[in-house]
Amino acid sequence: LVILIVAHLRKRGRALRNIGVAVAIVGLAFQATGIVMRCMIAGRPPVTNMYESIIWVSFAVLFFGMIFFARYRAPVYLLAALPVTLIALLLVHQMPIAMPSSIDPLVPVLRDNFWLTIHVLTITLSYAAFALAMGFGHILLWRYARNPAAASADAPMHFWLYRVLQLGVLLLAAGTILGGVWANYSWGRFWGWDPKETWALIALLCYILTLHGRLAGWWTEFGLVVASVVCFLAVLMAWYGVNFVLGKGLHSYGFGIGGETYVATFVIADLLFVVFAIWRYRASKRAVSVPPLRRMQKSVASEARRRPTVWVEVSG
Repeated sequence: LVILIVAHLRKRGRALRNIGVAVAIVGLAFQATGIVMRCMIAGRPPVTNMYESIIWVSFAVLFFGMIFFARYRAPVYLLAALPVTLIALLLVHQMPIAMPSSIDPLVPVLRDNFWLTIHVLTITLSYAAFALAMGFGHILLWRYARNPAAASADAPMHFWLYRVLQLGVLLLAAGTILGGVWANYSWGRFWGWDPKETWALIALLCYILTLHGRLAGWWTEFGLVVASVVCFLAVLMAWYGVNFVLGKGLHSYGFGIGGETYVATFVIADLLFVVFAIWRYRASKRAVSVPPLRRMQKSVASEARRRPTVWVEVSG
Protein backbone atom coordinates (compact mmCIF):
# COMPACT_ATOMS: atom_id res chain seq x y z
CA LEU A 1 0.00 0.00 0.00
CA VAL A 2 2.77 2.43 0.94
CA ILE A 3 4.66 1.61 -2.26
CA LEU A 4 1.57 2.28 -4.38
CA ILE A 5 0.87 5.56 -2.60
CA VAL A 6 4.43 6.76 -3.19
CA ALA A 7 4.24 5.69 -6.83
CA HIS A 8 0.93 7.51 -7.23
CA LEU A 9 2.29 10.71 -5.69
CA ARG A 10 5.42 10.65 -7.83
CA LYS A 11 3.28 10.34 -10.99
CA ARG A 12 6.17 8.71 -12.87
CA GLY A 13 6.94 5.94 -10.42
CA ARG A 14 6.14 3.12 -12.84
CA ALA A 15 8.76 0.81 -11.35
CA LEU A 16 7.45 1.46 -7.85
CA ARG A 17 3.91 0.83 -9.04
CA ASN A 18 4.90 -2.51 -10.52
CA ILE A 19 6.61 -3.48 -7.27
CA GLY A 20 3.53 -2.49 -5.28
CA VAL A 21 1.26 -4.50 -7.56
CA ALA A 22 3.55 -7.52 -7.27
CA VAL A 23 3.53 -7.31 -3.47
CA ALA A 24 -0.27 -7.02 -3.50
CA ILE A 25 -0.52 -10.11 -5.72
CA VAL A 26 1.69 -12.07 -3.33
CA GLY A 27 -0.46 -10.99 -0.39
CA LEU A 28 -3.59 -11.98 -2.29
CA ALA A 29 -2.08 -15.39 -3.02
CA PHE A 30 -1.24 -15.95 0.66
CA GLN A 31 -4.77 -15.01 1.66
CA ALA A 32 -6.26 -17.27 -1.00
CA THR A 33 -4.12 -20.14 0.26
CA GLY A 34 -5.39 -19.64 3.80
CA ILE A 35 -9.01 -19.58 2.64
CA VAL A 36 -8.57 -22.75 0.55
CA MET A 37 -6.96 -24.56 3.48
CA ARG A 38 -9.81 -23.52 5.78
CA CYS A 39 -12.34 -24.78 3.23
CA MET A 40 -10.54 -28.11 3.01
CA ILE A 41 -10.50 -28.48 6.79
CA ALA A 42 -14.12 -27.42 7.32
CA GLY A 43 -15.51 -29.05 4.19
CA ARG A 44 -17.61 -26.00 3.35
CA PRO A 45 -17.34 -22.39 2.11
CA PRO A 46 -15.74 -19.97 4.60
CA VAL A 47 -18.80 -17.79 5.22
CA THR A 48 -20.68 -19.30 8.16
CA ASN A 49 -19.74 -16.75 10.83
CA MET A 50 -18.57 -13.15 11.07
CA TYR A 51 -14.88 -14.06 11.26
CA GLU A 52 -15.02 -16.12 8.09
CA SER A 53 -17.16 -13.63 6.21
CA ILE A 54 -14.80 -10.74 6.99
CA ILE A 55 -11.80 -12.79 5.90
CA TRP A 56 -13.61 -13.74 2.70
CA VAL A 57 -14.87 -10.21 1.96
CA SER A 58 -11.42 -8.70 2.58
CA PHE A 59 -10.00 -11.18 0.08
CA ALA A 60 -12.75 -10.44 -2.45
CA VAL A 61 -12.21 -6.67 -2.14
CA LEU A 62 -8.59 -7.02 -3.16
CA PHE A 63 -9.51 -9.59 -5.82
CA PHE A 64 -12.03 -7.21 -7.38
CA GLY A 65 -9.48 -4.43 -7.15
CA MET A 66 -7.03 -6.57 -9.11
CA ILE A 67 -9.64 -7.38 -11.76
CA PHE A 68 -10.61 -3.75 -12.27
CA PHE A 69 -6.94 -2.74 -12.27
CA ALA A 70 -6.22 -5.29 -14.99
CA ARG A 71 -9.24 -4.11 -16.98
CA TYR A 72 -8.76 -0.34 -16.78
CA ARG A 73 -5.06 -0.07 -15.84
CA ALA A 74 -6.01 2.28 -13.02
CA PRO A 75 -3.87 1.87 -9.86
CA VAL A 76 -6.51 3.78 -7.91
CA TYR A 77 -8.48 0.53 -7.67
CA LEU A 78 -5.68 -1.01 -5.64
CA LEU A 79 -5.33 2.18 -3.60
CA ALA A 80 -9.02 1.80 -2.75
CA ALA A 81 -8.92 -1.95 -2.12
CA LEU A 82 -5.78 -2.35 -0.03
CA PRO A 83 -6.79 -0.09 2.91
CA VAL A 84 -10.18 -1.81 3.15
CA THR A 85 -8.55 -5.24 3.16
CA LEU A 86 -5.97 -4.15 5.71
CA ILE A 87 -8.54 -2.63 8.08
CA ALA A 88 -10.77 -5.72 7.84
CA LEU A 89 -7.90 -8.07 8.67
CA LEU A 90 -6.78 -5.90 11.58
CA LEU A 91 -10.35 -5.79 12.85
CA VAL A 92 -10.76 -9.55 13.11
CA HIS A 93 -7.30 -9.79 14.66
CA GLN A 94 -8.22 -7.28 17.37
CA MET A 95 -11.51 -8.98 18.34
CA PRO A 96 -10.83 -12.69 18.91
CA ILE A 97 -13.64 -12.99 21.45
CA ALA A 98 -16.36 -11.34 19.37
CA MET A 99 -15.13 -13.04 16.20
CA PRO A 100 -13.53 -16.37 17.12
CA SER A 101 -11.57 -18.14 14.41
CA SER A 102 -12.62 -21.62 15.50
CA ILE A 103 -14.32 -23.97 13.05
CA ASP A 104 -17.60 -25.09 14.62
CA PRO A 105 -20.28 -27.54 13.45
CA LEU A 106 -23.00 -26.01 11.30
CA VAL A 107 -26.59 -25.56 12.37
CA PRO A 108 -29.02 -27.74 10.37
CA VAL A 109 -30.26 -24.95 8.09
CA LEU A 110 -26.71 -24.32 6.82
CA ARG A 111 -25.85 -27.92 6.03
CA ASP A 112 -26.85 -27.59 2.41
CA ASN A 113 -23.53 -26.81 0.74
CA PHE A 114 -25.18 -25.94 -2.57
CA TRP A 115 -27.32 -23.08 -1.24
CA LEU A 116 -24.65 -22.04 1.24
CA THR A 117 -22.20 -21.67 -1.63
CA ILE A 118 -24.58 -20.03 -4.08
CA HIS A 119 -26.47 -17.62 -1.83
CA VAL A 120 -24.01 -16.62 0.89
CA LEU A 121 -21.00 -16.29 -1.38
CA THR A 122 -22.99 -14.11 -3.78
CA ILE A 123 -24.20 -11.84 -0.99
CA THR A 124 -20.76 -11.48 0.55
CA LEU A 125 -19.22 -10.81 -2.86
CA SER A 126 -21.66 -7.92 -3.23
CA TYR A 127 -20.46 -6.62 0.15
CA ALA A 128 -16.92 -6.77 -1.21
CA ALA A 129 -17.86 -4.78 -4.31
CA PHE A 130 -19.60 -2.14 -2.21
CA ALA A 131 -16.63 -2.02 0.18
CA LEU A 132 -14.36 -1.39 -2.81
CA ALA A 133 -16.71 1.36 -3.99
CA MET A 134 -16.66 2.81 -0.49
CA GLY A 135 -12.86 2.91 -0.51
CA PHE A 136 -12.96 4.44 -3.98
CA GLY A 137 -15.47 7.00 -2.75
CA HIS A 138 -13.18 8.02 0.11
CA ILE A 139 -10.36 8.71 -2.32
CA LEU A 140 -12.63 10.85 -4.47
CA LEU A 141 -14.07 12.66 -1.45
CA TRP A 142 -10.56 13.49 -0.31
CA ARG A 143 -9.85 14.90 -3.75
CA TYR A 144 -13.05 16.94 -3.61
CA ALA A 145 -12.05 18.25 -0.20
CA ARG A 146 -8.61 19.29 -1.48
CA ASN A 147 -9.47 20.56 -4.96
CA PRO A 148 -13.17 20.32 -5.88
CA ALA A 149 -12.71 21.71 -9.39
CA ALA A 150 -10.03 19.19 -10.35
CA ALA A 151 -11.98 16.30 -8.83
CA SER A 152 -15.15 17.23 -10.71
CA ALA A 153 -13.27 17.32 -14.01
CA ASP A 154 -11.85 13.81 -13.57
CA ALA A 155 -14.46 11.87 -15.56
CA PRO A 156 -12.60 8.50 -15.63
CA MET A 157 -12.57 8.26 -11.83
CA HIS A 158 -16.34 8.64 -11.65
CA PHE A 159 -16.82 6.15 -14.48
CA TRP A 160 -14.70 3.57 -12.66
CA LEU A 161 -16.67 4.10 -9.46
CA TYR A 162 -19.94 3.64 -11.35
CA ARG A 163 -18.71 0.32 -12.73
CA VAL A 164 -17.93 -1.03 -9.25
CA LEU A 165 -21.36 0.00 -7.99
CA GLN A 166 -22.99 -1.77 -10.93
CA LEU A 167 -21.17 -4.97 -10.03
CA GLY A 168 -22.29 -4.73 -6.42
CA VAL A 169 -25.93 -4.15 -7.34
CA LEU A 170 -25.90 -7.12 -9.71
CA LEU A 171 -24.46 -9.44 -7.06
CA LEU A 172 -26.70 -8.20 -4.24
CA ALA A 173 -29.85 -8.49 -6.36
CA ALA A 174 -28.93 -12.03 -7.41
CA GLY A 175 -27.99 -13.00 -3.86
CA THR A 176 -31.23 -11.64 -2.42
CA ILE A 177 -33.35 -13.56 -4.93
CA LEU A 178 -31.36 -16.74 -4.33
CA GLY A 179 -31.81 -16.22 -0.59
CA GLY A 180 -35.56 -16.15 -1.10
CA VAL A 181 -35.40 -19.43 -3.00
CA TRP A 182 -33.36 -21.00 -0.20
CA ALA A 183 -35.77 -19.59 2.41
CA ASN A 184 -38.69 -21.16 0.57
CA TYR A 185 -36.82 -24.46 0.51
CA SER A 186 -35.82 -24.32 4.21
CA TRP A 187 -38.60 -22.36 5.95
CA GLY A 188 -41.50 -22.71 3.54
CA ARG A 189 -41.75 -19.06 2.48
CA PHE A 190 -39.92 -16.93 -0.07
CA TRP A 191 -40.03 -13.68 1.90
CA GLY A 192 -40.91 -12.99 5.51
CA TRP A 193 -39.56 -9.51 6.30
CA ASP A 194 -36.93 -11.01 8.54
CA PRO A 195 -34.45 -8.29 9.68
CA LYS A 196 -31.68 -9.81 7.57
CA GLU A 197 -33.90 -9.92 4.49
CA THR A 198 -35.27 -6.45 5.11
CA TRP A 199 -31.89 -4.78 5.49
CA ALA A 200 -30.53 -6.60 2.45
CA LEU A 201 -33.45 -5.15 0.49
CA ILE A 202 -32.86 -1.68 1.97
CA ALA A 203 -29.20 -1.81 0.95
CA LEU A 204 -30.14 -2.95 -2.54
CA LEU A 205 -32.68 -0.16 -2.95
CA CYS A 206 -30.17 2.43 -1.72
CA TYR A 207 -27.67 1.47 -4.39
CA ILE A 208 -30.29 1.11 -7.12
CA LEU A 209 -31.48 4.62 -6.30
CA THR A 210 -27.87 5.82 -6.43
CA LEU A 211 -27.25 4.39 -9.89
CA HIS A 212 -30.63 5.37 -11.28
CA GLY A 213 -30.37 8.89 -9.89
CA ARG A 214 -27.03 9.42 -11.57
CA LEU A 215 -28.27 7.96 -14.85
CA ALA A 216 -31.39 10.12 -14.75
CA GLY A 217 -29.42 13.23 -13.88
CA TRP A 218 -30.96 13.72 -10.45
CA TRP A 219 -27.52 14.43 -9.01
CA THR A 220 -24.00 15.08 -10.22
CA GLU A 221 -20.85 13.00 -9.99
CA PHE A 222 -20.28 14.39 -6.52
CA GLY A 223 -23.64 13.01 -5.41
CA LEU A 224 -22.61 9.61 -6.74
CA VAL A 225 -19.40 9.75 -4.73
CA VAL A 226 -21.21 10.73 -1.53
CA ALA A 227 -23.77 7.97 -2.03
CA SER A 228 -21.05 5.35 -2.57
CA VAL A 229 -19.80 6.12 0.93
CA VAL A 230 -23.07 6.75 2.77
CA CYS A 231 -24.93 3.77 1.26
CA PHE A 232 -22.30 1.42 2.65
CA LEU A 233 -23.79 2.11 6.07
CA ALA A 234 -26.86 0.15 4.94
CA VAL A 235 -24.57 -2.74 3.99
CA LEU A 236 -22.89 -2.44 7.37
CA MET A 237 -26.28 -2.69 9.05
CA ALA A 238 -27.30 -5.72 7.00
CA TRP A 239 -23.95 -7.40 7.58
CA TYR A 240 -23.00 -6.45 11.13
CA GLY A 241 -25.94 -4.59 12.66
CA VAL A 242 -28.56 -7.30 12.26
CA ASN A 243 -26.27 -9.94 13.77
CA PHE A 244 -24.52 -7.97 16.50
CA VAL A 245 -26.92 -5.11 17.32
CA LEU A 246 -30.48 -6.27 16.64
CA GLY A 247 -29.93 -9.96 17.31
CA LYS A 248 -33.39 -10.92 16.08
CA GLY A 249 -34.78 -13.05 13.28
CA LEU A 250 -34.38 -16.47 11.76
CA HIS A 251 -30.72 -15.87 10.91
CA SER A 252 -29.75 -16.50 14.53
CA TYR A 253 -26.77 -18.65 13.54
CA GLY A 254 -24.86 -15.46 12.72
CA PHE A 255 -25.59 -13.58 15.94
CA GLY A 256 -22.82 -12.34 18.21
CA ILE A 257 -21.75 -9.55 20.54
CA GLY A 258 -18.89 -7.08 20.55
CA GLY A 259 -17.29 -4.56 18.24
CA GLU A 260 -19.87 -1.82 18.76
CA THR A 261 -17.22 0.74 19.72
CA TYR A 262 -15.17 0.12 16.59
CA VAL A 263 -18.20 0.27 14.31
CA ALA A 264 -19.69 3.35 15.97
CA THR A 265 -16.35 5.16 15.77
CA PHE A 266 -16.06 4.31 12.09
CA VAL A 267 -19.60 5.47 11.32
CA ILE A 268 -19.22 8.79 13.17
CA ALA A 269 -15.80 9.53 11.67
CA ASP A 270 -17.04 8.60 8.22
CA LEU A 271 -20.09 10.84 8.41
CA LEU A 272 -17.98 13.75 9.68
CA PHE A 273 -15.63 13.28 6.75
CA VAL A 274 -18.55 13.25 4.32
CA VAL A 275 -19.97 16.43 5.86
CA PHE A 276 -16.56 18.11 5.57
CA ALA A 277 -16.25 17.13 1.90
CA ILE A 278 -19.77 18.40 1.19
CA TRP A 279 -18.97 21.70 2.90
CA ARG A 280 -15.80 22.11 0.85
CA TYR A 281 -17.62 21.27 -2.37
CA ARG A 282 -20.48 23.69 -1.70
CA ALA A 283 -18.04 26.43 -0.69
CA SER A 284 -16.16 26.02 -3.97
CA LYS A 285 -19.42 26.14 -5.94
CA ARG A 286 -20.41 29.38 -4.23
CA ALA A 287 -17.01 30.89 -4.97
CA VAL A 288 -17.30 30.02 -8.65
CA SER A 289 -20.83 31.40 -8.87
CA VAL A 290 -19.72 34.92 -7.82
CA PRO A 291 -19.37 37.15 -10.96
CA PRO A 292 -15.78 38.13 -11.87
CA LEU A 293 -16.47 41.90 -11.54
CA ARG A 294 -17.94 41.39 -8.10
CA ARG A 295 -14.98 39.27 -7.04
CA MET A 296 -12.62 42.00 -8.25
CA GLN A 297 -14.56 44.66 -6.35
CA LYS A 298 -14.42 42.58 -3.19
CA SER A 299 -10.70 42.06 -3.66
CA VAL A 300 -10.07 45.79 -4.13
CA ALA A 301 -12.18 46.65 -1.10
CA SER A 302 -10.38 44.07 1.00
CA GLU A 303 -7.00 45.38 -0.12
CA ALA A 304 -8.04 48.94 0.70
CA ARG A 305 -9.03 47.90 4.21
CA ARG A 306 -5.68 46.24 4.77
CA ARG A 307 -3.61 49.24 3.64
CA PRO A 308 -2.73 51.82 6.31
CA THR A 309 -4.22 55.28 5.93
CA VAL A 310 -1.63 57.99 5.13
CA TRP A 311 -2.39 61.51 6.29
CA VAL A 312 -0.73 64.37 4.40
CA GLU A 313 -0.48 67.74 6.09
CA VAL A 314 -1.07 70.65 3.72
CA SER A 315 0.19 74.05 4.80
CA GLY A 316 -1.96 77.03 3.81
